[in-house]
Amino acid sequence: RQMYEGIKEFVRNAVQANFDISPRDSKVIRIADLGCSVGPNTFYAVQSIIDAMCSTPSISQLAPAVPEFQVFFNDQIGNDFNMLFNSLRLLECRYFVAGVPGSFYERIFPTASIHFFNSAVALHWLSKAPVGASNKGRIHYYGGGPSVQAAYMNQFQADMRAFLESRAKELVEGGLLSLLF
Repeated sequence: RQMYEGIKEFVRNAVQANFDISPRDSKVIRIADLGCSVGPNTFYAVQSIIDAMCSTPSISQLAPAVPEFQVFFNDQIGNDFNMLFNSLRLLECRYFVAGVPGSFYERIFPTASIHFFNSAVALHWLSKAPVGASNKGRIHYYGGGPSVQAAYMNQFQADMRAFLESRAKELVEGGLLSLLF
């Protein structure tokens, strides 16, 4: 939460300056949190994004008829979504919630369906161990030779390309993508 608190103002400013969706065109604003895990930080981040969107002129001038928000929480299939959703009972959410299990290195949403993507401290995880990275059982490249570092770099580049290509197809025109590494 402390890390997101540090960029909260940046996200708010980015949303207010760049979020360009007419609520008249979309009765539901869809947000996806990619790599959400199970902790409360994901709710804090999403609520900050919604608050920023509600303060944009295009939405705030519609009060009290603010559009509905639908939030998709995405993480690996092994994530305990039950724990995440049980935590929701403790909050007063102003949005509809769905879990989307699967790798964010692939398409996970329909074309042009998401208005805002958020991913915080998740993209540093690779989709798989790099091919040809013999690093004596370590899960990182630190201390590995040039061939190990190259293998990790190649995997990261392939993953980022797949991630960005997928999000480009899923993001609505005028939508935003927020990445925190």
